[in-house]
Amino acid sequence: MSIYSDRSTVVNTLPSSTRETERTTWPALGDHKNKKSVHVAPSTSVDNLKTHQKKKKPDHVHYYNQEIASHLQYRSQIRVVEEVNGEEVDMTPKLIPTSLYADQFLRFNLTFLHQMANLLTLHSRGASRSRTRSSMRTGNWGNKQSIDDLMNGITYETINFDVPAIRDKIDKEYKPQPFNKSFVKVTLRKSDFFELHSQGSTTAAKGTAEGDEVEKDNRVYEYLTAGKGKVRRRSESQAQTDILLTTSRAVNTILVTQATVSSYVSNFEMYDTVHNLHRKLSTMHSVDSIQVDAEAQTEIVDEEDDRAERGKAKSELEKLLGSPEFRNAVMFMGRTLSSNTNEGGMKRFRNFAKIDRSAPEVKYVYSMKLLFRLMPVPSRDERKAVSDVSFCRSNGDILAVAYGLYSFSSQQVPESGSVFVWSIKNPGEPERAYYYPIPVTAICFSPFLPSLIAIGLYDGRVEVRDVSSHANSPIATSQRSTSPGCAPVVAIRWIKQVEEGDSLDFEIDPFLSLSQDGSVTRFRIIKSPFLLGFNQMTLERVEGHPEGLTVPIPPLMTCESNRHPQGLSLTTHPVQKDIYYVLTDEGCIHKCSINYQHQYLEVLKCHDGGVSVMEFSPWSPKLFLTCGSDWYVRVWIDGITRPLLELMDEMTPVHWASWSPTHSTIIVSVNRETADVWDIRRNILQPMAKHEMDSSFNTVAQFSNCGRTLVVGNERGNTLFQALNDMPFEPHFQYDELEKAIFKAIGNDHELLMELKSIGFFGYPNKTFVR
Repeated sequence: MSIYSDRSTVVNTLPSSTRETERTTWPALGDHKNKKSVHVAPSTSVDNLKTHQKKKKPDHVHYYNQEIASHLQYRSQIRVVEEVNGEEVDMTPKLIPTSLYADQFLRFNLTFLHQMANLLTLHSRGASRSRTRSSMRTGNWGNKQSIDDLMNGITYETINFDVPAIRDKIDKEYKPQPFNKSFVKVTLRKSDFFELHSQGSTTAAKGTAEGDEVEKDNRVYEYLTAGKGKVRRRSESQAQTDILLTTSRAVNTILVTQATVSSYVSNFEMYDTVHNLHRKLSTMHSVDSIQVDAEAQTEIVDEEDDRAERGKAKSELEKLLGSPEFRNAVMFMGRTLSSNTNEGGMKRFRNFAKIDRSAPEVKYVYSMKLLFRLMPVPSRDERKAVSDVSFCRSNGDILAVAYGLYSFSSQQVPESGSVFVWSIKNPGEPERAYYYPIPVTAICFSPFLPSLIAIGLYDGRVEVRDVSSHANSPIATSQRSTSPGCAPVVAIRWIKQVEEGDSLDFEIDPFLSLSQDGSVTRFRIIKSPFLLGFNQMTLERVEGHPEGLTVPIPPLMTCESNRHPQGLSLTTHPVQKDIYYVLTDEGCIHKCSINYQHQYLEVLKCHDGGVSVMEFSPWSPKLFLTCGSDWYVRVWIDGITRPLLELMDEMTPVHWASWSPTHSTIIVSVNRETADVWDIRRNILQPMAKHEMDSSFNTVAQFSNCGRTLVVGNERGNTLFQALNDMPFEPHFQYDELEKAIFKAIGNDHELLMELKSIGFFGYPNKTFVR
């Protein structure tokens, strides 16, 4: 803060003997740099003032006003400036308005002020003799007191409160004058706190438990209002309410009587009726007038009419069969008739009768019971194998089955393929059927939009269909310009699109397709009859010794005919939405990311042969199992390159293996002939039960959404629904039982046990279940 004066110097025209200069310094307002100095203009001495008073004989009011005026005149030349944010702000104090009571206070005590001035004059004369050299420079009146000192000397005793004579005189002659006081005293006191309005906070800190709940609630709200959640299944149906509607006597109407009376017929109706009658009569007369010699022509005309009628009836029948209403009526009728023969299997599939935990006799034999068999009608008299199955995520009664080619080394390749969408309500007939001129190799329902299904074909093409629509045409199909690969599609997986920043994209989620030549293609559904696809990853053969199993390399090196490995299956990560795994015939698992198109994140050697399936545990995002052509089912954990468990019973390739959705320690594996049930809590050397499925070789399998039914397909094209009965009761703490069983199984391997303990907790938060 700086103080500027309009005058740079003070010039005194009086002699040095009578000249007096007084300097006072203002206290610092902030720090030692913000100092303000006040220069008081020269004034006359008290003796000169008394001489002047004797000549003019002014009153005390005039003397005091002159003293104040001199101070105010100098103060008006000072300007206080403070620098705020790089700008100069004028902070000069303003004059305070006049006060009637302050003026009256000064008038009542003028006598006291005059006496104080005389005392100061006598005191200054007596002290002039002992004045130092420095004080002599300022004149004989260097110790003159200011108006502040005079006002500070006013006490309660010196104030004259009772002057009635002077008061009457002043009241008569009083005229308001402006307040010319050179200072002001302000006292600030803390007042009581008054709460006018209070509103609770509606925000939560990001990263806390409350913040996570708020973000989850916001995502659910956005999903249900503006996202894909608003596209939900709706139906219109009548409902019976419990509200009893009554009427008062004021609104009751007169009883309406009914009787048979003649109806009104308009002129238009009468005209149409008569006109049609004349046409019929004219036709009859024309037929009677036909001659006998034209009978041959009549027979020809009749044959043509019959042929036209048969063609018209056929077209009407085709139109009737293609009607959505007729299809729905036939479907509902088929469901009703099918319930007569499959009622028991339907009840077991829906888990209507569960075993009571308090039952006196319970046997744990891990048995399987056939509920029903899905047998499609063969097309073109070809036997097509079940190549893939997929359950609808939102409706567990709907199952899609792909018929085509399973083993690519088969000697006989079918010429056609099909996809049937079955419902458990009618196991005898499919509710949707899609036919293709080439075999179908892969299918997958979308977990985000359950009505969409992606279909992969033998020639490398991919289609997307909507099973909720009666239309036979696909929503979108791939094209050679964006997906030029011609190898068979072996696996399809939908992925959740990643939201970038704060922008929300509510388009349909993309999906990945794996071809036999080792190429991964990413497809996206756009507003076009074609899919938008681009190459996501192309696999390369592994060189050297990757992490995982140590497989000795033969001394005689062989040259592979193709530098790209053969892709067998595709798996996505349950937590990290951008991570997916590619399984190859080399026995390796390639960990990839959709953000990197030309490199792997990790390569793990799992089997001495092809890897068929990789499945994560529903109770751990780090624990997974693999099965392959080397007869083994191995259990792995992310972070350790050694298998925790190795399960092997027969010397046959394992086609499929998965964790049980209902028991954390049970694993089911399927080979060509049998289905094995393992319980690692009880025995890891042999399965608890082995079940032969059918006379035909098994191909693929999958658990139902509830986890209590196993669906197995075979090469004959049949799909078997096997119910898992006589199973142990589900433990209350599934993760704890799984962790205890694994630690018990590897207790003899001290190094592996220490590595597993170093990982710590490997389950989901709060030990939840995620499928």
